[in-house]
Amino acid sequence: MNRFLYFSRGQQIGIIVLLVLIVAAITLNALLPRLVPSPAADTDSTFVAEVGAFEQSLRDKPRPVWQSPFEARPTERAHAKSAPQPAELFEFDPNTLDSAGFVRLGLKPYVVARIAKFRNDGKRFRTAEFFVEFCHLSAEQGAQLLPYVRIANRPATDNPQSTDNKPQKAYTHIELNAADTATLQQMPGIGSGRAKQIVAYRRQLGGFAGSEQLLEIKNFPPDVYAKIAPYLSVDPSGITKIPVNKASVERLKNHPYITFYQAKAIYELRRAKGMLGSIDELKTLPEFEGYDFGKLQPYLDFREVKYDYKRK
Repeated sequence: MNRFLYFSRGQQIGIIVLLVLIVAAITLNALLPRLVPSPAADTDSTFVAEVGAFEQSLRDKPRPVWQSPFEARPTERAHAKSAPQPAELFEFDPNTLDSAGFVRLGLKPYVVARIAKFRNDGKRFRTAEFFVEFCHLSAEQGAQLLPYVRIANRPATDNPQSTDNKPQKAYTHIELNAADTATLQQMPGIGSGRAKQIVAYRRQLGGFAGSEQLLEIKNFPPDVYAKIAPYLSVDPSGITKIPVNKASVERLKNHPYITFYQAKAIYELRRAKGMLGSIDELKTLPEFEGYDFGKLQPYLDFREVKYDYKRK
């Protein structure tokens, strides 16, 4: 009590008011349940039922899927743009059909542009197969479109000097081991891509021993080979042979006709004998069991290799 007297008058009044409020709050808390009547039992049950129904509706309502603002939102316009238009198949002449007709057939706009440029250069499609190949269509789309191609005979009044009316002598005698990609493209059914495949496979082989080796190229059409075979010739002297008694395993296995295990077997046999004299010695190797040596023989050189040990 003595400490209370040390406070100033304003502080004493504040303490008294605070005590009065505390006492009032305690008293009100004790009397409130008696002063406020409790709700009826049926009101409690109705309220609880409404709360339960509201919670159930929240659980049943589908939650919105959150999407980052940085993700592209699909629009109806985008869906309409990406939806592929169904192809409409009908008989057509690729030398006369307009651009709208090619689009109806399901061709891409850039393909239609290539066709237009091809025809504007004064060229024309000679066969249905060449048209399908020119468009670079998938195998399924090409097979679907091919039966509908109808190429009319060229009128006699057409300019015989047109660039697509190439004289037959332009591709009559093509030597496979000397022809470049431009020369190969002069043959029917050979475009730039296929010409590059021929040159690349020729480089792997070291040269062609026969024109039928074109069929060993992946996805080379037999019908195209049947068309160009009469115009092909092969000079075996253009073949670069592998020096068997000198070549490494790496050099041997890089040839399309020799596997890694066969190359290693040749190398080990050469080390054991010192020198190999003919292809007959390879026939003793189990790695070559049932092997067709006829196709490999033009590419192997068994000449003796002399080493100058004084220079080492």
